[in-house]
Amino acid sequence: MQKDIVVVQGEQNPVTGTVNRKCPCCEVVKPLNDFGLRRMKHAGPNGEDVIRNQSWCRECRSSGRRAMLVAWDAA
Repeated sequence: MQKDIVVVQGEQNPVTGTVNRKCPCCEVVKPLNDFGLRRMKHAGPNGEDVIRNQSWCRECRSSGRRAMLVAWDAA
């Protein structure tokens, strides 16, 4: 059984110890818990699955998805 590789991107707050990340969409620094995870099949160096955090926060991803669906329905 192959193990998954977990990649976490963010900066640790030295005071609270939490890992934070800046969302490129809203440009707000948020805790890593506000970002979803993505599984990338066979993206590891030896064909392992890689699990990493999403670049956009959950709020931006859901609002962007809603806007995309509205635009799709309007077309």
